Amino acid sequence: MRLQTLAIAVLLAAGTASAAEDPPESCRPKVAGGALALAADAEAAQLQCDVDRAAQLVNRSERLAAGSSEPVIRIVDTASPSGAAYIYDVIGTGPSYWLSAHSVPGDETERTRVPVCRLGTNLPADVSANVSSALATIGASDLPAYGPREEVSVNPDGSRRVVLLLDTHDIVTTINTPEGPRNFSRHARASDEIARINQMIIGVANFSDSWICNGN
Repeated sequence: MRLQTLAIAVLLAAGTASAAEDPPESCRPKVAGGALALAADAEAAQLQCDVDRAAQLVNRSERLAAGSSEPVIRIVDTASPSGAAYIYDVIGTGPSYWLSAHSVPGDETERTRVPVCRLGTNLPADVSANVSSALATIGASDLPAYGPREEVSVNPDGSRRVVLLLDTHDIVTTINTPEGPRNFSRHARASDEIARINQMIIGVANFSDSWICNGN
């Protein structure tokens, strides 16, 4: 079931790309599908697809406006209800950090109907402390690069209920650690340590009143 789910996810990821911009080569079923013989290979293939999708969004954003050159953490939320994607860059050397966030049209044809929004704000002290901790420890952790696409809940009798997540609302996180940059891919409804970092930083942006939007 897990391999079948991953195969479906590969196909869905390829299908979400715009007609005006080809999907990354790593996301095309004829390429990624060949890695489905083993679960580990399937996850590595899907991670590469997600990382390349995120890079495509970053490149699209750079064509609209120059972004942050060397963030210590970059989070790319590949989807939202509006059809836009969002990029969140954490910048600085600590103990304080700056958050630069901006939206990206979900495809090239959406530029005229989806406003491009930008945010710049200081991260609160408690969030900055958690960022410093993540930068120092994530590199040596054994956290999987590609997180399970499952939502786990505990029933009243103590048993667990596992629901497979088949949509492709993926969040790709790059963290610059002392061991070098590490890429992670999580479903938006994940709940592990990487997901908590994502939620913490995205939460700052969501509650900020400093967003500036335009229709260009």
